[in-house]
Amino acid sequence: MDIKIQLKKLIQTAELYRSQGLLSEATGKYEDALALLQGSELIQGGQKLADIISKKINSVKNNLKKIEKQPILPEVSREQQDIIKNLFTEAKDKSKGPEVLEGALTLAKFGQFERSLEELNELLKTPHLRMKAAKNILRCHMARSSIEDAYSQFQKWQSSNLFSPNQLITIRLFLEVFRFDNLKENVSLQLRDPEHVDELEITDGEFPDICSMIITFDDGPLKGGTFVLDVSFQTGNVITLFVAGHKEELLDNFKVGKILKKLQFNTTIAIFKGKGIIAEKIKIDSGPRQGDYRLDIKVTSS
Repeated sequence: MDIKIQLKKLIQTAELYRSQGLLSEATGKYEDALALLQGSELIQGGQKLADIISKKINSVKNNLKKIEKQPILPEVSREQQDIIKNLFTEAKDKSKGPEVLEGALTLAKFGQFERSLEELNELLKTPHLRMKAAKNILRCHMARSSIEDAYSQFQKWQSSNLFSPNQLITIRLFLEVFRFDNLKENVSLQLRDPEHVDELEITDGEFPDICSMIITFDDGPLKGGTFVLDVSFQTGNVITLFVAGHKEELLDNFKVGKILKKLQFNTTIAIFKGKGIIAEKIKIDSGPRQGDYRLDIKVTSS
C-alpha cells in the first residue's frame, strides 16, 4: 500500500477514535502514523506534518492525564439514595416487585450502582422478575466498570441452579451482543442501507433489549458523523446512555426535546431503524460517573 494512503488511513482512524473519546486508541494510531512518517523518505518534506502529529499526540495525552486525575467519589448516603428514588420513580407503592425494579434502575441511572446491584440481586428471588433483574445486573456491571465483571457474574450463575438452561442461553446471548458491541473495531460505523433495515417492530407492547444506538447527525459541528453509543439501561421504550463529560461536541447535539432521526438500534435479535426523542439530559454530580451526562431517549418507530 502506498505510504501516503497508509498515513491518511492511520490519521483518519486516530481522529475517529478521538472524536468518540477513545483517547488511548487515538494515541496509538497517531504514534503509528508518526513512526511510519519518520521511517520513510517523506520526512524530508514532511517535517511540518510530523510536527502536527506530535502536537496531536501531546494534546490527547494531556486530555488522558486530566481524566485520570479526576477523583472517583464514593456513592452518596443511603438517605440521599432514598430521596433519589422517591423523586425520580413514578411508582407509588415502592415495595412491590416491579416498583422495586424501577427504583433500582433509577439509582443506577444516577450512578448509584452498588445500591442498585443490592436491590436487583434481591429481585432474583422473585421468579417472574428474575430475568429482568439478571439482565440489569449485567448492565450495572458494564456501566460501572467493565464487561469482565459481567462475565464473572454470569459464570457464577452457570454454577448455580438459579436459572434454567434455556434462561442461561438467553442471558449469554444478551451478554455476547454487548461484548461484541464493546469491541469497537468489530462494529461498523456505517448505517446500513435503509432498504436492508427493518423498522422497529413492537409486539404486545414489549421492546427488544437494545444494546446500542447508531446515529448519524444531520446538523451541528458533527454533521455527517456516525457514532455508536452503548445503551446502559432500558425501561420499556426509554433507553439510557452515559456520555463522558469531556465529549462536549457530542453532548451539544443532544438537547432535551430534540428528535433524533436516522437511528439504528442493535438488539439481541436484530438491527432495527427508528427515531428517538431526547427526554432527559442530566449531569451526574456524584458516584463513579461524576461529571458524565445521562441521556434518556424515548424510542419511536420510523
